[in-house]
Amino acid sequence: MRHPVRLAVAVAVAASLTGSVLAVSAGNAVAAPSRLADDFNGDGFRDLAVGMPAKMVNGKRGAGAVLVTFGSARGLTSQHVTVSQNSTGVPGAAEADDHFASSLASGDVNRDGYADLLVGSEGEGVPGASLSGAVTVLWGGPSPLRSGLLLPSGPSYPSRMFGADIAVGDFTGDSAPDVAVSTATSLKLYSGTFTRTTAPSGYEVPAADGGGWHITAGDFNGEGKDELAVVLRDATIVYGQTPGTTDLASFSEQARLAGGNAVAAGDLNGDGRDDLAIGLSDPRLYPNGRPDPSGASGYVTVHYGTANGLDPARRIYHQNTAGVPGGNERGDNFGAALAIGDINGDHRADLAVGIPYESLAQSVRAGDVVVLRGGSGGLTTTGAAHYTQDTPGVPGTSENADVFGSQVRLADFNRDGKADLAVTAPYEDEGSGAVWQLRGTSSGLSTSGVTLFGPTQYGVASGSEIGTTLLD
Repeated sequence: MRHPVRLAVAVAVAASLTGSVLAVSAGNAVAAPSRLADDFNGDGFRDLAVGMPAKMVNGKRGAGAVLVTFGSARGLTSQHVTVSQNSTGVPGAAEADDHFASSLASGDVNRDGYADLLVGSEGEGVPGASLSGAVTVLWGGPSPLRSGLLLPSGPSYPSRMFGADIAVGDFTGDSAPDVAVSTATSLKLYSGTFTRTTAPSGYEVPAADGGGWHITAGDFNGEGKDELAVVLRDATIVYGQTPGTTDLASFSEQARLAGGNAVAAGDLNGDGRDDLAIGLSDPRLYPNGRPDPSGASGYVTVHYGTANGLDPARRIYHQNTAGVPGGNERGDNFGAALAIGDINGDHRADLAVGIPYESLAQSVRAGDVVVLRGGSGGLTTTGAAHYTQDTPGVPGTSENADVFGSQVRLADFNRDGKADLAVTAPYEDEGSGAVWQLRGTSSGLSTSGVTLFGPTQYGVASGSEIGTTLLD
C-alpha cells in the first residue's frame, strides 16, 4: 500500500539515523512452501511488510528501507528481516530521497511457492531524470529477501514516479500472478514468465486519464480473473479484459466511479465477488467533483460487485453516519487508509478505516481506527467499533501528531481463520513509528494481548518512521 511521502504533517520529525540496514535471520521455514501470497519464508503463516521510505541509510536521508515481520501461531512476532538498497543481493544503492518502500505489494510472481515482495522507490532517479522511480522484486524463500530484480520500467523521465503504487492479481485469467505498476502519467502491466533473473518487458496500458496514485486488484464480477481499480482524484477507473479476449491489448476501461485517495477490495457481503471501498480523506485537498457529505472530515464510498461488474450505486460512510463511532470534524482524514478482511470468521469481510488526523481529548492528530462489520447485505454500522491508543488494552497513549491509523492491514497472521488488524503510527515517539497488532476473534477484534512493535523490537534506529507504508 502506498502512503504518499509528500503527506503534509504539521510536526517536526526527528531524522538523525546512522549506520547501515542489516538483514536479520528469518528463522527456519517448513520444507514445503505454503503458497500464500504474503508468506515470504514459506512456513505457512502470513507475514507483514512494513515500509520506512523516509529512513536514513548510511547517512542518506530518505533512502528508505523495508522490514518484514514474520507471522506465527502467536501472530506477528519481532522476528524480522530489514532490507535496503545497500543490502547484499538487492539491486541499486541507497541514495538520498530514493524513498525505497514508498509502495509495497506481494505475490508469488515466479511461482516457486514462496511469496515475493515488490518494493516501489518512487524517488529513484537517474542522470537527467530525478524522481523517475523504480520497482524491485525481492524473492521469497527459506531465507527470504536476500536477492532481487528490477522490473524493466522503460524510458526514464523526470517526475515519472514509476512505482507510485503496485498491485498483484490475475488479470489475464491464466491462474498466474500479474503485476500492475502505476506512475504519475501511466499504467504498466507485467504478464508472463518471471524468473529470478528475468521479467516480462511490460505492457503500457492506454489510459486517457494518465496514471494513478492508488491501485488495487479484485474480481468484481466473479468470472475468475481480476480487474484493476485505479483511483485518481477526479475518478476511479476500473480496467479489465474485454470478455472473451485473452491478450493484454484488450485490457481497457470497464467502469468509471467517483475518485478518492485510498482504495481496498474484498468480499464484504460473502457473495463470492469482490467489492470496492474508496476513501476520500480530505475533500478539500482532493476534490472529486461530487458533493461532500462529511463536512471536510473525509468519507468512504463502497461499490458492490455483481455479475456485470461493480454496481455504480454508492453507499457512503463517514463519522456522522448513524452507528459509526465519533463525529465529523474538519480535517479528520476519515478514510486515509483502508483494509478489508474477515475478522470474525463468518466468511464476510469487514472494513477497517484509518482516521490518522482524529483529535482526541487534548491530543491533536492522535489518530483512530474504525471497524465496520460485513454482512449478507454488505457493510453494517451495527456493532461498529473504534480503537485508539487510549482504548483499554492498547499499549501507549494518544499524543499530538502520532497519526495512529496512518496504515491498516487485515490478515490472518496466526492461521486461526480470523483476520488480525495491523495498524501503524509512523510519527509515534517523535517520528520513530510503531506497529500494533489486534487479534481477530469470533466476536471481533480483541484488545486482550495487543502487541506493539517499535524500534526496540525491530532493532532499527529511532526516527525511522516505522509504518509509513504497509503491504496491501
